[in-house]
Amino acid sequence: MISLKTKNWQIDDIKTVLLDKDGTFIDLHYFWGKMTELRVKEIIKRFNLEAGNFRKLCLHLGYDINTGKMLSNGITALYSRSKIIEIFRGNLEEFDVFTTDEELAEIFDYVSEIFYQDMVKYTKPIESAVEFIKVLSQKGVKLGVVTSDSVVSTELTLKNFGWEDLFEVVVGRETSNETKESGALTKIALEKLGANPQATIMIGDAPMDYISAKNAGIENTILVATGQIRAEELQQTSSFVVGSLSEIEIV
Repeated sequence: MISLKTKNWQIDDIKTVLLDKDGTFIDLHYFWGKMTELRVKEIIKRFNLEAGNFRKLCLHLGYDINTGKMLSNGITALYSRSKIIEIFRGNLEEFDVFTTDEELAEIFDYVSEIFYQDMVKYTKPIESAVEFIKVLSQKGVKLGVVTSDSVVSTELTLKNFGWEDLFEVVVGRETSNETKESGALTKIALEKLGANPQATIMIGDAPMDYISAKNAGIENTILVATGQIRAEELQQTSSFVVGSLSEIEIV
């Protein structure tokens, strides 16, 4: 067992750590910014929209092309894929586009296939997080990834950076029909690892990660402000918040 501590708090008796991917150990602004741009370009093409609508459509998906940042209150930060599609479908009515969740899901899937072919170009690690994960692995901690992204995308990312051996389990959106918030994905990860929720922590960058862990019986979630949400806001959700995973001492 290990303990994780900062100058403000300490969590003891940890055997298993589950981590979110984007914003936790992958730079989500670059990754999801590029994905959003591709999605919007395809939407404009499919529905014959004016190119001048590009920025506004990106904003509806939670990305500001002027700053190159995902919005902390944008739908990509707050919701799982199915809810994002549902909300965005309503946004499109503003542009006289009346479609279905199924058609939008097909467009998103099509864009993902293209994106994954060049994903290496759009993926940047959060170096301090990777070093933290490597130390956990060296200490014999069981590690798993629980993400709203696909297993395929996540495994490609891990392979690209040579991190396959760091994680025993990868659980993503296609692993269950339920959302990440429901706790279903986290429960699956726990089961695959044979892990006790009481000896497990979740590490993520958004309230969604906290909710997912709580619904799976995990009491402690560390939220890190390397994603879209500031530490001050994250502290409203969890008692365990850091600006970077480099702030945590592993003992």
